[in-house]
Amino acid sequence: MKLDILIVGGGMVGATLAWGLARRFSHWQVGIVDPASFGQDAQPSFDDRVIALSAGTVEGLDGLGLWPLLANEAEPIRHIHVAEKGGFGRAQLHAEDHQIAALGQVIPVRAFGQVLRDKLPCQWFCPDRIAKLDADPDGYQVTLASGQQLHCRLLVVADGGRSDTRRLLGIEASEAPYGQSAIIANIKTAQPHQGWAFERFTDTGPLALLPMTQGRMNLVLCVRPDEAAATLALDDKAFGALLQRRFGWRLGAFVEVGERHSYPLHLIEAASLRAHRALVIGNAAHSLHPIAGQGFNLGMRDILCLLAALDQDDPGHWQALAGWEAARRRDLALTIGATDSLARLFANDLCPLYLGRNLGLGLLNHMPLAKQRLARQMLGWEN
Repeated sequence: MKLDILIVGGGMVGATLAWGLARRFSHWQVGIVDPASFGQDAQPSFDDRVIALSAGTVEGLDGLGLWPLLANEAEPIRHIHVAEKGGFGRAQLHAEDHQIAALGQVIPVRAFGQVLRDKLPCQWFCPDRIAKLDADPDGYQVTLASGQQLHCRLLVVADGGRSDTRRLLGIEASEAPYGQSAIIANIKTAQPHQGWAFERFTDTGPLALLPMTQGRMNLVLCVRPDEAAATLALDDKAFGALLQRRFGWRLGAFVEVGERHSYPLHLIEAASLRAHRALVIGNAAHSLHPIAGQGFNLGMRDILCLLAALDQDDPGHWQALAGWEAARRRDLALTIGATDSLARLFANDLCPLYLGRNLGLGLLNHMPLAKQRLARQMLGWEN
């Protein structure tokens, strides 16, 4: 079968790209190969987590006609509160200060996946995976594990941080563990969240709470790897007490705690974003610490930039792909650098750094220009 574009990975980034291609380049034949069975319950990218979409990402999804299909499942972030547990410094951001209704939106990834899987107009090859790639001047001859043969003019790799396809292309990636595991769960507090998102920096790692629909909040709790199993094994009452000690009583008691899951945190960065008629995007190109909530937002900027760069006649045209890679480099370097620095800075308990962090948060809250610049970067309006 001949395709114009084959996307490897049908998760959030791969499926969103396929949606955008169908909207902008309807004359192209697009396919997705994925090892999971068709349906969002089988796709690990569409699990029980939520994602925080920046205002810029929401604008991009709206431009692709996706946001109207997602909006009913989302909860707006109207305020952000950042502080260090037990520290004197804190910073706050408010949507009204920027003349917008929300700083971002929080949506369950299952709901996102349901929309994409139900309405995506492309060819799916799943459950299947790439067994062999043979490059030719016009693209790739692709042999799937099922034995099916495909040919594509452009191969887009979006199969996550542990990408096998990236390795098949000979693109190396660096990996640096953070010495932390993230525990995620949906919780409910005694007091309503009123659109507030919270980031608390603690001695074992950051704790984030994101507002959700129905008065719930999504928790991301970072702990040391040797603590992860024991923390997951706590009963609801003991786990709630742990959260109370880490977060405090700003929202009252933690009254409900849902099922918990855990995953290790690493920084993974591809050495190159491009090979012969091939691109690497999303987590396959850059897998980040969740401290700043930039993972999918960064992948969305990969997508929007690619949709703007592609040549109408030849999706694998080298000049268009080289231009895309060059256009992405600055944003990636700044976002990855800032996220990595934050994760490592707030993981260090040395007294001078503790005092410096708190002083910096306090000063930021009283420096309107710096605060506005930070807000625009978080909103996805500046890179």
